[in-house]
Formats: sequence, structure tokens, C-alpha cells
Amino acid sequence: MLSFSHRARSVGFTLVELLTVIAIIGILAAIIIPTLGSVREKAQRAVDANNLREILKAAQLYAADHQDRLPDPLLISNQVLAADELVWKWPGVLARDNLVTDPSFYFARNDPAFSGTLPPFILKPGADRNELHEDFTTGRTLSWEFVGGVKMGDPATTPVAYTRGLRADGTWSATSGVYRDAGGFVGFLGGAVIFYPSTNPETNPPGVFFSNNRTGSGTSRPADVREAIPFYGEGAANNSRVYGVVPPSGEGGMLGTPNGTAATAGP
Repeated sequence: MLSFSHRARSVGFTLVELLTVIAIIGILAAIIIPTLGSVREKAQRAVDANNLREILKAAQLYAADHQDRLPDPLLISNQVLAADELVWKWPGVLARDNLVTDPSFYFARNDPAFSGTLPPFILKPGADRNELHEDFTTGRTLSWEFVGGVKMGDPATTPVAYTRGLRADGTWSATSGVYRDAGGFVGFLGGAVIFYPSTNPETNPPGVFFSNNRTGSGTSRPADVREAIPFYGEGAANNSRVYGVVPPSGEGGMLGTPNGTAATAGP
């Protein structure tokens, strides 16, 4: 009988092998982690876009019962819906009419101004339903700005709501924008919801908005949303307005204000 001696071989990795594995893992992590972040960002933007579409649909349904007028904070009395700042009446009346009652529609989770927790209600529970819930309005910054004074008969290209942070030059604020200065969504009366890096026709030709100028040619494409919403004359009471919550940064130059910024004549 033949006898064989077996030499035990130690099991393990050499230092070179370990360093190689660690290097490969590092390379893969450097590739995958930014991709995952980008995927999450795109997924959240898709949710935000869908939320804005639902808000637009609700505003149109509201108009069907209110003389073809979309929510207009100036026309909503405190007996119907009380609010210290008019901006809150825009989402408030949609909740009051049971059109959008979920507060999450108004807050983008990637928004730097989002606190991380959602309010439980838009309105205080009760029979009259004419008071906004304090947790919806206190210490909150809405991720959208709204246009009040739009009617269903206005052009389909009329902006109705857009991502917070849009400035007069058509750029989104790097400090106060929901997606910083990467851009934002604009929702139009016709139902379209589109993401734009800028609304300035010079940097984003041919432009996003159409002029509201009823006396001129009205063919120029403004960058400023105030020049694209209904305008009936300097100082006219029925001019539309842009409403928004002051961002936590306190940055000036935002178009929407708590009690409304009036439309101006377009080019």
C-alpha cells in the first residue's frame, strides 16, 4: 500500500489580495453611490410632478363650481376660510371642497426647507372646516408658489403653479429653490407639468412663458412669470397675483409673496 503525506495548506488572503479587493470595492462604491443618489432624486421629482398634476386637476374642478375661476385668495373671505396670510387660502379652499386633503402634496421631500415631518391636516377637523390647521401653516414653507386670478377661459399656456424659488430673470435660486438652482416644475392651465432648468428664453430657447401683453404684439417670450399671468392694466383690481411663502433663508427677489405679487405687463 502506498502512503501519501499531505501537507496542510493555510487558508487565507495575502495582503496584496486584500488590498486588491478593497480597491475594487472602493471603485464600485464610487460608481454606484452617486448613481443611487441620482435615482432617488429623479424618483422624488417624479412624485413632485405627479403631485402638481393632481393640484392642477383639483384647481380645475374647483373652477367648475366657482364661476370658472381657479382658487383666488383675494376673493376668499375669512368667513369661508380664515388665514393671516393669503397664500394659505390657495391650498386651503381645495381641502375645504374635499379636492386635495392630503398635505403631503404641498411639500417636496428633497426640499431643503422641508422639516422632515408632514403636518397631519390642512384644515382643523370640525363641522365648519373654515380654519387652517396650525401645523400646516406654522413654521412651514410650501414647495409650490401659486397664481391667483386665473380663469378657465385664459390661454392653456397660463402658468398656475410652479416650484418655489423662481426669480424674475427666469432662474431658480441656489439658496431658496426646492431643487436649488437645478430648475423647477411649471404647471400650466392646460394641464402640462414640465421641468425647466430656466424660464429665460435666452438660455432656454424659445422660452417657457407667453406674454400677457394685450395691447402690444404679445409675441415676445418673457422670463418673468408675472409677465405671463393675466394682466388687465396698471393697478387693475382683477390683475392676477403670485403667492408664495417667504423661504427660511429670507432671501429677497422671490416672485411669490404671502399676500400676493401683482402681474405686470409683458413685452
